[in-house]
Amino acid sequence: MGFLVASHLVAVLLAVSQPVPPVAPVRGVVIDGFRAPACQRCVGHRGVTIAATTGTPVLAVTAGVIVFVGQVARVLYVVEDIGRGARVTYGRLLGSSVIAGSTVAAGQAIGVSSDQLYLGVRVKGSYVNPLQFLGFTAGRLVGRGSVIVGR
Repeated sequence: MGFLVASHLVAVLLAVSQPVPPVAPVRGVVIDGFRAPACQRCVGHRGVTIAATTGTPVLAVTAGVIVFVGQVARVLYVVEDIGRGARVTYGRLLGSSVIAGSTVAAGQAIGVSSDQLYLGVRVKGSYVNPLQFLGFTAGRLVGRGSVIVGR
């Protein structure tokens, strides 16, 4: 194995073994939590909804590649592939500042929020609790168990 290839491999392994803490996409209170569906087409809330101030920049939670920007049922979504089979979905946006194929850095503005932000995570096609997956569960609890995202 050549020196450059080995050096690149070591850099990749170090990056994988030392994850960068995620950035909160907005600061706000979780107003609707994650409820896993019993089946792929069953009822559930496949992410969390965070109260936000309309017009707030929505930040990429971690570095990745934008794979989808568009409307679903008249609601604007951005989907970011963050590697290892995981994708982050940001929804209920008023606008987007990225296009599909864009590479984004953690903390980079990807859009503008409405009064609520939907945040979802899929790992290899299965929905998971985004707060747990992204490590936001250590947030401060408020009211009836809502979590403040961001500090």
